Amino acid sequence: MLVWISFALFALVIALCGTSIFIERFAQHLRREGLRERPVPSDVGIVLGAYTDGYRPSKPLLSRLRAALHLYRHGYIRAFIVSGGRGDDETVSESSSMKRFLIMNGVPPQLIHEERWSSNTWENLKNSQALMERLRYRSAVIVTSDYHLPRALAVARTLGIEASGCGAPSSRQEFRAATREVFAHIQYTLRGREAPFWNS
Repeated sequence: MLVWISFALFALVIALCGTSIFIERFAQHLRREGLRERPVPSDVGIVLGAYTDGYRPSKPLLSRLRAALHLYRHGYIRAFIVSGGRGDDETVSESSSMKRFLIMNGVPPQLIHEERWSSNTWENLKNSQALMERLRYRSAVIVTSDYHLPRALAVARTLGIEASGCGAPSSRQEFRAATREVFAHIQYTLRGREAPFWNS
């Protein structure tokens, strides 16, 4: 009996190790895919939100904002949609934090449009699409973390948004977020990329 228990525990450890390796490699694959995307000159950049501590953007959000500023300064986009609501652990909306950062870095306020109601990727892009239509923007560059960009672009395609992407480089400290993205990406793919069944 003890032999069988030991064998079962050994098999479980092997399975968990295999799963861990798969998740890590898939996360690395998503990151590479995101970094491989090349933005196309467009009317507007849609910057997807991430956690903000008051008006202090987190490192992932800073990376996204810096990537968006680079696009603006090099003529790829002429305006911004900053997309993100206020989470339960946030005191201001992510969009407000992003707008303040962009203004402090020289972007005229009238070129920054806030979408402050979304709480997941689908809502980010659905609400941003409505803003694009109202403002008569026809094309967009989606700016988000490299590992998140493949799914964000898939959502954009589902919604019919004319979009290219710019993957903001992620850090090693974002590995946990990247592994969560693996599960969200798989779930989205299995469900046919038709509706928002995720919460990230």
